[in-house]
Amino acid sequence: MLHHLGRAAELLPLRRFFQAAESATDTLRPSPPRGSSAISPLAWLPRPDPALLGKEEPHQLLLPCLFATVFLVGVVTASRGWDQISRARASAAWPYARAIILSSEVRALADTEGMRWRPVITYSYQVGRREVIGSRLSREEPVYGYPQAVARAYVGRYPQGAVVLVYYNSENIGESVLEQSAPRSAYLGLYLGLILATTGLLLLLLPRRRDPQQLQSAVTRITG
Repeated sequence: MLHHLGRAAELLPLRRFFQAAESATDTLRPSPPRGSSAISPLAWLPRPDPALLGKEEPHQLLLPCLFATVFLVGVVTASRGWDQISRARASAAWPYARAIILSSEVRALADTEGMRWRPVITYSYQVGRREVIGSRLSREEPVYGYPQAVARAYVGRYPQGAVVLVYYNSENIGESVLEQSAPRSAYLGLYLGLILATTGLLLLLLPRRRDPQQLQSAVTRITG
């Protein structure tokens, strides 16, 4: 009996210590709202500051900058294609003369994309008493040449010794072309540029940001 009383006397200070620690914890813990029958497990978590909602501006500006870049690239590409087509059509008002093909051959060109070919056609025509030597097919020619089949088709169309029509600039008779149409690459650039510009503009006009009030309400429902 005395043994048990001694054990109880030893445990009594420990019990008082734990009770004091529990009372201090209850004092620091915020009290739950009145009238609430059930306490959510997340009710004790600190709520986010509403002022911090909608502050991810670097991420929000990334997509608009990308869409604006696509729009600008499309505008530049379409403008270059339209300029080539306009320049080619301007030669439709030029006078024409008869010309004889002096030479016609296909030359190979090497670039980073592989082998390309260029039709090299030289012709001679006369304006008044002046004889002029020309070599241009059209006002706008591809910089990197043609596919082999296209180059050989030009040579077949203008063989050596053939008599053809040549169109020349009346203000500068040394400027002449055999064809008045623009290359296919000009039309391709025009259509591709229009598609890119339209796509970029539509993406810029789409709504991308949620209302901060909606985000705050969603956070309140989760934590409350």
